[in-house]
Amino acid sequence: MSPEVERFLIGLGNTVLWSGVSILIVVALFEVLERKYKLMQEIFKENSTAAALLAGSFVLGIFYTVVQIVIH
Repeated sequence: MSPEVERFLIGLGNTVLWSGVSILIVVALFEVLERKYKLMQEIFKENSTAAALLAGSFVLGIFYTVVQIVIH
């Protein structure tokens, strides 16, 4: 196998691995927030924009942090 293909496959594997890790972290965070603060009920039944922004910022923050860990 050529070194370029091998490097591509390693990079692809790392991308898939770290994507899975970040998704698991986000799911765990949402479960904690759901159990403690009933976040989804707050967003959909109460139409709380603030709760939706909070949840979105958590997701983006986790993904950004994982990307920075992988890059450096």
